[in-house]
Amino acid sequence: MALKSDFRDRLLGSTKFDHQDFSGQDLRKLKLANSCFFHCNFDNADMSEANCEGVNFTGSTFRQTVMYRTNCKDAKLAYTIFEPKDAFGLTLTCSCKTFDHARVAPLWWYNFLMYGMLMVPGTDEQAKELHNKLIQTIGPSRYTKLTCLFGKRDI
Repeated sequence: MALKSDFRDRLLGSTKFDHQDFSGQDLRKLKLANSCFFHCNFDNADMSEANCEGVNFTGSTFRQTVMYRTNCKDAKLAYTIFEPKDAFGLTLTCSCKTFDHARVAPLWWYNFLMYGMLMVPGTDEQAKELHNKLIQTIGPSRYTKLTCLFGKRDI
């Protein structure tokens, strides 16, 4: 059963979906907590501020998906294709099942590296050395562009 606009006010928490197509759907602010979405398609969907706490998204796709301020606390994104259009403010739990074999768009991979640049690892000397290594890995030009992008966002 694919989600249709008449399901907007329905609670979809603690439900299991397998190979369902949610592409292009308006899923903003929906309560999806503790559901299972195995190999589902969320491409071009708007999941802004959706509650996806504890959701298992294994094998699902998120191409050009808007995940602005989406709550994915304790969610499993293993084996997903994670290429969202916007995922700033996304809440994630750092665990192996969050990232295991997830295919990430290069922009979001670089963004995850940029989060590391917001931290100060070790002493000031160590931090400077590690930051310089990371900037060289990212590339100075791309780093400058990402810094501008991060500067425009509320992190």
